[in-house]
Amino acid sequence: MVLRIEYILIAVLAILIFSIMGINPDSQSAIKSQGDREILFENFALFEVKENEVGKKIFSSKTTKYATHLDLKDINLSDESGNNIVAGEAVYKDNAIYMKKNITLRATNGLVFSTENLNYKLKDKVVKSTAVFSLDFNGSKIKGKNLEYSMKSKDISADNIHASILFISHLD
Repeated sequence: MVLRIEYILIAVLAILIFSIMGINPDSQSAIKSQGDREILFENFALFEVKENEVGKKIFSSKTTKYATHLDLKDINLSDESGNNIVAGEAVYKDNAIYMKKNITLRATNGLVFSTENLNYKLKDKVVKSTAVFSLDFNGSKIKGKNLEYSMKSKDISADNIHASILFISHLD
């Protein structure tokens, strides 16, 4: 008994067609995304590169990139002038950084601000806080609310100010 190869190929083709006809695919709706998180960074660093000068630097222990913003934890921000801001949490969106939790701003002129929320407009170099803040400068302590500080012009404005001013006299 001799089997011809054509009969084997026809049998395999019949089995294949029968298998394809027997498959009944179901239409499934797509699963909705649980968020728009795109990527997660640990020990994140971002440097602004400028010609012949150092730009802004941002360091974060954990950064999550979303479609519209960056979510940062344990942020340390320095600008090209040397001003430094440290915060527990921040959101970078639309050329501004919105910070909260244990914020300390150390300005190059010796001012040290502490507050619980701070908004920093990067282009204008203006920081604003609606929370209570404290300012330390050469031993003087100033507390207030609704802080607005321009890092360019060094102008400060605030409401409900309570101050303890320490005068230091220089004896030569």
